[in-house]
Amino acid sequence: MKTITSTEARQHFSSIISTLEEEPVTILKQDKSVAVILSSARYRELERLEDILYGKAAELAIKEGFASDKEAQDLLDSL
Repeated sequence: MKTITSTEARQHFSSIISTLEEEPVTILKQDKSVAVILSSARYRELERLEDILYGKAAELAIKEGFASDKEAQDLLDSL
């Protein structure tokens, strides 16, 4: 993952956009990570993985008796 300062991000934004096709970019401000920029394709992949994870967690909660089918569905619908 490429790491740049917030100043570099402002100065070279168009080249950062090109970099995102290859890898995410971490933005530092005062030597602390404040943001990560990633391609929209990678973001969609992460959203899909998150949906799968929440679905599996709901299934497990139902199976283990921590939640009813309706409670699990209501929780997923609220997300």
